[in-house]
Amino acid sequence: MQVQWQVKIYQFRGIGLFKATLQNGSKSAAAPQSPTEFSIVVAVLTYKRNDLLQNLLASYAEMEIPSGIRSVLIVVDNDSAASAQPIVEAQRSSLGEVQYVVESRRGIPVARNRALDEALALGADAVCFIDDDEYPARNWLKELISCWKSTGAHLIGGPVNVASPPDNANAWHRAINASLAARMRRKNRTTAHRASTGGRYTVVTNNWLCDVRWLRRTGIRFDETMQISGGSDTAFFRSARAAGATPAWCPNAVVWEKLSLDRLSLSYQFIRGAAQSNTHFILKNPKLFVPSLPLNILYFALRFLLGLVLLVIPVYGLASPVMAVRSMGWSVGRIQALLGFRSSLYK
Repeated sequence: MQVQWQVKIYQFRGIGLFKATLQNGSKSAAAPQSPTEFSIVVAVLTYKRNDLLQNLLASYAEMEIPSGIRSVLIVVDNDSAASAQPIVEAQRSSLGEVQYVVESRRGIPVARNRALDEALALGADAVCFIDDDEYPARNWLKELISCWKSTGAHLIGGPVNVASPPDNANAWHRAINASLAARMRRKNRTTAHRASTGGRYTVVTNNWLCDVRWLRRTGIRFDETMQISGGSDTAFFRSARAAGATPAWCPNAVVWEKLSLDRLSLSYQFIRGAAQSNTHFILKNPKLFVPSLPLNILYFALRFLLGLVLLVIPVYGLASPVMAVRSMGWSVGRIQALLGFRSSLYK
């Protein structure tokens, strides 16, 4: 009696499924399908924020890793003195597979590209980013991978919630933190609605998954000329969309942002709003139409005034104070862009 085995290989988003069939005349038996292991790199960039990094690593150690998944944590330290290494080494035994690398060239886009290079070198199927001042929900990675598998998207984003303020925060810090949390909830709802209705939204690296095979094929990288301006992840997303990338939004893949005291002020939120507005306007308008300058400046000035009104009449509830000062910052950033000034937020 002659027995023949036929093995068929099915590929889906980096997951290999095999099906073996034993043939003997008209009789056959099929083995159950089972996934082979595929790898996910979770990358975190850090620069002299060891307390926040320690919190992130502790949460990562408690995170649920789906079965059949090889998860590799890569910490990219942008400090040439390797100041984060003791933090990583102290928790290494609880982190599973972890790599620590130093990128001595300064700049967020430079460090992001180093993380991409490390993921490519490992032959990973996908790479995720999470900020060092964040920590993931226990099911974060599981939800991202599930969304990736079900949608086939090349870039996936998820919501960022504002965590409770530091223990040493005063009443004013706590009020600003609460306003930022309310604003972020509004922003997350808006993004989820746009994603579900086919609207426009942006996927940035504070909660991000990227298909590495697509990345390898397109060769897209973060713009290293944007070292101090910020916004290189927004520029990456714009380049990705231009290259035909399919984005997706995963509302159940949640991370929490832990804001330091220096960020819990209206002045910082004003400055950050101005810098982000400046960078985004320049990305969208690389060539400015000079005759339109007066009209644009008038519009931006009116937006500034509306921000002032929002401080007095908080129509957006708890979120209003932060939304007001960021709106005013937005106006200033746009006017600065029109006048030829460029953001130096991370100088």
